[in-house]
Amino acid sequence: MNSTLNGEDCELTIMPHALDDVVSCSETVYVTGEHIPATNNPSARGALGTMPAVHEALVRLILVLPIFATFKEPVISFLRQRESGGGGGMGRPLGAGNGSAPFFIFGDSLLDAGNNDYLNVSFKANRWPYGETFFHNATGRFCNGRIPPDFIAENANLPFIKPYLEPNFSDYTDGANFASGGAGVLPQTLEGALYLELQVSLFAEMTERLKQQKGDSDAQKLISRGVYHIGMGGNDYIHLATDSLDDNATISPHDKEAFVHWVMGNLTTSINRLYRLGGRKFSFQNVAPIGCLPGSRYRTGTGGCLNDLNILAEMHNEALSELLAGLEKDLSGFNYVLFDYYKTLLDRIVNCTEFGFEVGETACCGSGTYNGEWTCGVTGDHFTLCRKPKEYVFFDPAHPTEEVSRQLSELMWSGEPPVMRPGNLKSLFEEP
Repeated sequence: MNSTLNGEDCELTIMPHALDDVVSCSETVYVTGEHIPATNNPSARGALGTMPAVHEALVRLILVLPIFATFKEPVISFLRQRESGGGGGMGRPLGAGNGSAPFFIFGDSLLDAGNNDYLNVSFKANRWPYGETFFHNATGRFCNGRIPPDFIAENANLPFIKPYLEPNFSDYTDGANFASGGAGVLPQTLEGALYLELQVSLFAEMTERLKQQKGDSDAQKLISRGVYHIGMGGNDYIHLATDSLDDNATISPHDKEAFVHWVMGNLTTSINRLYRLGGRKFSFQNVAPIGCLPGSRYRTGTGGCLNDLNILAEMHNEALSELLAGLEKDLSGFNYVLFDYYKTLLDRIVNCTEFGFEVGETACCGSGTYNGEWTCGVTGDHFTLCRKPKEYVFFDPAHPTEEVSRQLSELMWSGEPPVMRPGNLKSLFEEP
């Protein structure tokens, strides 16, 4: 490995066969492990695949949903026929339950604890320097350390919740993580990732396993006590807006409204299914200011935020608030809390020093303007790595650092309106 220090950043060029190289870029010593070749390197579009023009995309949504519904079960069977091996999402050992409510997580790379490591998808965080700050090796988390589910689990007196696809994982007493990096609410957002309805189908599979292990009555009690955290949607809008940008097209207000409507329709279907399966206590985080991510700023060429992306996020967030209020009225026993992820993250981007950070717009790891190119840790690519991730809001072009995750998780746990409403996760976990 060749490395040079350049001011506050550590300039790195990863060589294809470098093993056990050590680079001291900060107070933390980073060590590379076994070389894993990178395939289909994600571009600055955030590891999102290609998509047709706006109008064609909307038409395809109607056509693709029945197809995915038809093949859903074979896909699940394929996922479960995986080889045994070491897990990628472990923190502390999973305990046998301590009286706390189990924790079930559904989402994208902001919440993925390692499921993508076991999928045939190129968008993975299975390489150095991901995970180095806390785990000292890559665990599949798209962060330098812990992510929100880890901090929430700690607050709830739970062990770190394992990714459901981790080989040999079968004790679901404390919960399971179904989140998948790059996934969306819609099936075609990233081919090979676990879109939301497929995550719910895997949860349904898990409930059957629980019934076999514990009996119907005890399994149902555990499921009804569980807290169900859902954070998803950003990738769907990133697909739409970045493909429009590539085509030098604009997204009309009507198309924005129609697309948000389709996303919310699919989200509603998945929430209702979780409710029918026994879920009653739900936690949601709305969509981030995705137009102001380092990867989005890189795309603009001017350093500003992508306005269309932020508009879509704001439309989604408003629709989500209305949806949850409606579900609370329509579904008996449905209880929810909603975290304003958009505002809390944007506050830290714009006013980073007020929250203890030095850099709000540029990622710690990456290349290009704002480190917005997806080269962090990719073998054979040149990228920069900051000395102190704790001083940065973003670790890579789209994902917050561990310190941001810690701060936002504390707000989720004990925050008050308007950031967390109508209650918070602490109150949700304490409910019988």
